[in-house]
Amino acid sequence: MDEAELNRWFDNNRIVLETAYLAGSQPWQQSGVGLRTPRTAQDWEVLRRPIADCISSSGTFLDIGCANGYLLECVLRWTQERNLQITPYGLDFSEKLATLARQRLPQYAGQIFVGNAWNWSPPQRFDYVNTTLDYIPASLHQAFVQRLLEAYVLPGGYLLVAEYLGKHTASPELKINEQLRQWGFSVAMVKASQLAHDPMGQTRIAAIKNKWP
Repeated sequence: MDEAELNRWFDNNRIVLETAYLAGSQPWQQSGVGLRTPRTAQDWEVLRRPIADCISSSGTFLDIGCANGYLLECVLRWTQERNLQITPYGLDFSEKLATLARQRLPQYAGQIFVGNAWNWSPPQRFDYVNTTLDYIPASLHQAFVQRLLEAYVLPGGYLLVAEYLGKHTASPELKINEQLRQWGFSVAMVKASQLAHDPMGQTRIAAIKNKWP
């Protein structure tokens, strides 16, 4: 895939996600849950709380693909329940979605950025970085993980790689933690959840501790 093809891929992906998310009426829909299968606020918590469960200490948290900022808002609340102090940051390649995130979290508006994680240069590195691999073509997934560890995550920090499955999602050949290990990354922990009323609704978070300086 040459640069022109890659840019077209990113543009098409942005348009698809932006259109779908902005059509949602609930905050979790504008953050990617329940777009085609009806979901409740309780479902959202089951499917996204594992991200917060990977956070064991106070520090900075960057959500790549932050959309409307609802996950950032929830991670703040869920970690505060354990007396952790998290400073939130968000990155999205949609200006429209980033605007919603700034409106949702006005006190952190200056920490919501617009950019493509593949080539964006972060202003700093973070204790925790959350992402999925869906934002990048499959052929670049391994390189993307390596780039995030080198450029985004502080030494000793954690990269949280999320995998979301549902009725309209094809199951991967390997679970995300198994795929990361096959690529040579050491997975420090895995957190997972599943909807009791819909076993196809699943989340798996694989956390990689950054050993790069």
